[in-house]
Amino acid sequence: AGTEPARAPEEAIASLEHQRGGLGDDAAWRAAGYPVGSGLVARAVAVVINRRMKRRGMRRKRANADAVVALRVREYNAAWDDADADRPRAA
Repeated sequence: AGTEPARAPEEAIASLEHQRGGLGDDAAWRAAGYPVGSGLVARAVAVVINRRMKRRGMRRKRANADAVVALRVREYNAAWDDADADRPRAA
């Protein structure tokens, strides 16, 4: 919010460089039991966005569609947070 578009890529790169050590590698994430790959992201788009936005006969303006997507992401994140809170933690 408030970031000039020309600076946004530079700030994103700086942020990633700062977090590089915590990002890990695919093998480490898989060994820890986490899903790795773009399939999970593609499925999330299908569930969160496409089911709502691509119903037969629906037409949306881009600004309105962005707002609907933001609300759906918030709803799914809340459900994810609730499920994560109930997940047993490793000792």
